[in-house]
Amino acid sequence: MESVRRVQLAITGALVAAATAALVALYAGAMAGLAREWTSNPDASYGLILLVVACAIAWQRRRELVQTADAGAGSHAGLAVLLAGLFAYLIGLLGADIFLTRVSFVAVLGGMLWFLFGVRAARLMAVPLVFLLIAIPLPSLVVNSVTLPLQFVASHIAESALMLASVPVFRDGNLLTLPSATLEVAQACSGLRSLVSLGAIGAVLAWAGERSASRRAVLVLLTVPIAIVMNGLRIAATGIACETWGPQLASGGWHTFTGWITFVVSTFLLLQVGKAMKWLDRDHGWSTSGQSALNKDQIAERDDREYREYLREEQRRQPGCPAREVVLDQRGQATSVAEA
Repeated sequence: MESVRRVQLAITGALVAAATAALVALYAGAMAGLAREWTSNPDASYGLILLVVACAIAWQRRRELVQTADAGAGSHAGLAVLLAGLFAYLIGLLGADIFLTRVSFVAVLGGMLWFLFGVRAARLMAVPLVFLLIAIPLPSLVVNSVTLPLQFVASHIAESALMLASVPVFRDGNLLTLPSATLEVAQACSGLRSLVSLGAIGAVLAWAGERSASRRAVLVLLTVPIAIVMNGLRIAATGIACETWGPQLASGGWHTFTGWITFVVSTFLLLQVGKAMKWLDRDHGWSTSGQSALNKDQIAERDDREYREYLREEQRRQPGCPAREVVLDQRGQATSVAEA
């Protein structure tokens, strides 16, 4: 039996070595280009943070991976994912689609884990794979399609904020005409960079601080309005600064400073939203899902029923002792105790 186990381990080790060599051979160029983009493109720099998070989670779960890995538990589903990833890599290579080639790496890696070590190992590494997938920069087609609408939304928010601040402003598309200057909400000011970066931070916070899938989804989705509104307010602050101290503040150091301040405040707001969700759920029984609240009521009723059955059973065993009726609240705490 021991010899069979050793043979299985040797075969698994050989397969892992071969798979690793194949991954390096296939994706060395694509991963090198991705690393260069992370380090040279400010819009994609958030990927480095997510890469570190993914590696840290995978390293933290390495012992569990070894314990749950089962060389004989490979399934056809894992093989299908692996082949689909390789097919996507081929299409991306032939079509010169860098984004598809990079995404296929995550699919191939996940399918390989599933096929070689079983579904439990694949589930264990699902979170690092998701973070690795999010770390891949968006394709140019998506960036170009959402940049202009974001420019218009940011201009509209800035116009409304300036009017509330009693600053005369006329908006024409993404142009804001002020008495002392004309501000153009360019592509770099669309807020897409802060939106993607805040979304990445929101994903990390949701995974680290929330256990409910619904609350995780809500926290990540809330990064979109927070980032968009804060970017519009940043543009409005720039307009007020131009009216107060001069149009030279529309660019340069003030522009960079307000960008950093906006991102810090957005992150702070996201943290406060997470705390508020926990407070509402803990102290007021609020839940982001009606089903969760229903489950709490069902659990309380079940606990109350089971406790009554237990007391009746004790009464039958000891006839001389009076039975007690205990009513439990939603938190499982006794609200009243009476002799039956």
